[in-house]
Amino acid sequence: MNKEEILEKAREENKDEREESVRDQSIKWTFLTMVILSALFAYIRASQGQSMMDLTVVVCGSVCVSFSYRFFKTGRRTFLILGIVLLLTAILALIRFCLGY
Repeated sequence: MNKEEILEKAREENKDEREESVRDQSIKWTFLTMVILSALFAYIRASQGQSMMDLTVVVCGSVCVSFSYRFFKTGRRTFLILGIVLLLTAILALIRFCLGY
């Protein structure tokens, strides 16, 4: 392939690497913000004697989905292990929430 064929093929794919990078970074910051705010609210709720398990389920479930998706796209076992750990944590938190803890 020559230079022109490669450029034409890249145009046909219509992918903007900068746009993808910005999207990926925004998702990272979204997760980080979600985790920090949930931890803050969990601390406040726990200090008032309220259950914080619902926040744990939301955070662990969301991050589990992210790691699972990354595992299926890349095949990296690290993402699989982290996804399983977070899934188990979310399930345990859901059970505790349903039992009223």
